Amino acid sequence: MTLQAIREFAARRDWSGLVAATRAVPAEALLQEPEAALYCADALRRVGETAAALELARRADVRVRQCGDGRLRRRILNVLGMTLFESGQIDEAENSFGELLSAAAEAEDAEFAARASNNLGVLANIRGDGALALTCYERALAAYQRLGQLRGLAQTHHNLGISYRDLGRIEEADAHYLRAIDYAGRAESEDVIALAETERAVVRIRSGDAPMAEQFALRALARFERLGDPVRSAEAERVLAGAARASGRLEIARDRLARAFTVAQLHANLLLRAEVQRDRGELLHQLGQPDAARAAFTDAAEHFRRLGNTVEAERVLARATSIPEGESGSEPTLNGEAK
Repeated sequence: MTLQAIREFAARRDWSGLVAATRAVPAEALLQEPEAALYCADALRRVGETAAALELARRADVRVRQCGDGRLRRRILNVLGMTLFESGQIDEAENSFGELLSAAAEAEDAEFAARASNNLGVLANIRGDGALALTCYERALAAYQRLGQLRGLAQTHHNLGISYRDLGRIEEADAHYLRAIDYAGRAESEDVIALAETERAVVRIRSGDAPMAEQFALRALARFERLGDPVRSAEAERVLAGAARASGRLEIARDRLARAFTVAQLHANLLLRAEVQRDRGELLHQLGQPDAARAAFTDAAEHFRRLGNTVEAERVLARATSIPEGESGSEPTLNGEAK
């Protein structure tokens, strides 16, 4: 497996293919070409093998610091930060992106300064600091516009959509998702299209249009499955569960959330677990299972706290304590029939 062959897999964004093709290659062999190790770590991250990705990225970072390739170091810092984030090590991820921002500024590397700003915005948003997130995204957007980087523009508009959605500005959020889809389509970035479709589904659920939400989320799920991305597939499943619950199909919602929870556990993804458990708490309460609902809310609160989002952690914990002890629940309705 040559470096050129690995680059070709990455250029096609065939991450599952790259993981399969390099599965038998020892890490030491990959680390002889740190760029090869970088691509393989990124591929492992994208197919949900976060622990292996983190180990390889850390070793590649050590190797690149020894050889003094500044541009490659910035690329590895970016992958390392994303992998740390996805493994729930939020403070370490912030340190990695902060170091990336400083290194990019020193090297006058506008592209990686934009990437660092974008990722720092994601962390700020997850921690509940919407104002800081918007500032980071606007900086990234301005840089990507100057560079003409379509994929970066798509990612940033997707992130801006999430921030405006959380602020309750639904029309502005949807406008950003549509721009993300447009830029991602022109950049042939199917993963970003799917991310924006997933978020458009969330907006439709909040607007009361469960059938349209389901269409968007089903399209996103099909894209993520084609890309071999189990974690984002599970996120689409979570949103599909929300659409099912909104239309009264509680049994389908329960099954989709169960599948998403299994993936969150398997890949130790804190954000996915927190969001799935929050949704399971609401569904279980609706199904007349107060003890299970309290347990799900409490688990969600713990994982939101580990992510640094104390506001959401306290809100979800308050939801758990609002369910009275000994509550038996009402008779649930599954798929339109009393059970």
